[in-house]
Amino acid sequence: MKGGGLTVVSAEATGRAGHINTHGLERLFLWALIAAGVAGGITRFGIWSDLFGWLAVAAMAVAALAAGLLILRAGGLHWGRNRFRRQVLSWLAAALAAAVLWSFGEKPVQAALPFLSGARKFWNALNEFGLFFVALFVLIAAAVAWAGTLRGEDGHKGLLEHTFVTNMTSKIAGLPMILTALAVFVGGTVWTVVYSFTNSKLLPRAQFVGFDQYERLWSTNRWIVSIENLLIYGACSLVLSFVIGFVLAALLDQKIRFENTFRTILLYPFALSFIVTGLVWQWLLNPDLGIQAVIRGAGWVGFTFDPLNNADYVIFGVLIAGLWQGTGLIMVLMLAGLRGIDQEIWKAARVDGIPMWKTYVFIVIPMMRPVFITSIVIIASGIVRLYDLVVAQTSGGPGIASQVPAIYVYDYMFQGQNLGQGFAASTMMLLAVAIVIIPWAYLEFGSKKRG
Repeated sequence: MKGGGLTVVSAEATGRAGHINTHGLERLFLWALIAAGVAGGITRFGIWSDLFGWLAVAAMAVAALAAGLLILRAGGLHWGRNRFRRQVLSWLAAALAAAVLWSFGEKPVQAALPFLSGARKFWNALNEFGLFFVALFVLIAAAVAWAGTLRGEDGHKGLLEHTFVTNMTSKIAGLPMILTALAVFVGGTVWTVVYSFTNSKLLPRAQFVGFDQYERLWSTNRWIVSIENLLIYGACSLVLSFVIGFVLAALLDQKIRFENTFRTILLYPFALSFIVTGLVWQWLLNPDLGIQAVIRGAGWVGFTFDPLNNADYVIFGVLIAGLWQGTGLIMVLMLAGLRGIDQEIWKAARVDGIPMWKTYVFIVIPMMRPVFITSIVIIASGIVRLYDLVVAQTSGGPGIASQVPAIYVYDYMFQGQNLGQGFAASTMMLLAVAIVIIPWAYLEFGSKKRG
């Protein structure tokens, strides 16, 4: 009995080890494929082309090795026993098409086929991508073939099948957007970060100066003032948007009359652009036309309310306009969260004699955690990219009193003709966004994975 038990345990441990090794190879293949794509895309921007070119080749080699090990581990392709042959042949056909397009950019082929000479520049451009996509499609075909073999053996749907085979049509339809995101957003972000370490002026140039741009950035009074304004605006906007939005949502949740009308009125400012909002509040805060003039006209001659022309309080004038526009959206999100709470909870709280404020603080608010996290991300993203509102109200004045990082980046990149300094400032803004997004992603997806 003991020997039999040890045999069973040993078999189970061996099965787990094989499962772990298989999924380790899957992840190695996928990450190597992603690394090859990113490195190949970066070379298109002319950034250390030789280095990233070799990295792309090395990543492709690692992906090919992982795909070969997976196929060998699966025990062959078994073409006739699974339903993935069409997908494999389709990817191989795509690789063949990419190879044909690549060959059209080669000089011997152009010499043999005179009709190609009319679009020689076009074929030469495709030639730079051709071999990369040939290798990519071949590796994907190998992965799909292995996924079909795994499915045919034990019915298990692995990581590769989820990635490449399931909902194949929708994945192919989304391929252009994926490539655009990788090339434009990821590639552009990497390009910006890399060139923030250069001495680029009017045009980008690969003359690296280390951290000189960042040292100059943090020694500039204008940037320090921009960061201080962003922190003040961000802290006040975050707290007040939450408090005002939640209070308004709680009031509307009481099933009041004309609820739809009030909800529309409160949400309407969000439909306006920041430029329009800034201009409206510029007029309202104008001492000769707005709130101050109206109250003084009513008899309170000594009343003063002119925040946009006071360097000490100008950021609070911008904050008023931002709250007026953004609080309605937070109210709607909070209201949706309140309406999603089961009515039985409210009834039970009333039966137990729990005061209304305790019901909100100890029962309702903890249940609305996902809504709060979503609201934080929306508010924080709006804070970091604050630009239009300040430009419309104060243009960064008086002096530099209402400067924010986005204005600093724009001025140095497009008016000051100092791309390196603008790239350094935008990289710091990217870091601020990452500080917001990474904890949110961990809270949203990490907790689900642990659960």
